[in-house]
Amino acid sequence: MLIAVRAEVESASHWKDKFKTHGDLFKNQGVTLAHMGVANDKTVIAVFETNDPDEFIRIFNDPATGEAMSEDKITGGVEIFLLDEMFEP
Repeated sequence: MLIAVRAEVESASHWKDKFKTHGDLFKNQGVTLAHMGVANDKTVIAVFETNDPDEFIRIFNDPATGEAMSEDKITGGVEIFLLDEMFEP
């Protein structure tokens, strides 16, 4: 299952550096791979491949994740999307 998280940040470069320090947290969420993208210096997205979407969501809503997001200097606008449908043109 793929899960996308979009957020507003103070600095995309700071977010990229700090995001990569949360490996243990992501592993606990069943994440096997995380894709990272930047729309501009203030808007970022991560797309996670997880084998346990329920656990991902549970941990995402845990205070420890909030602390990690604070370290990443996420300022708001956090949106989460379950990518549960595919289309092949």
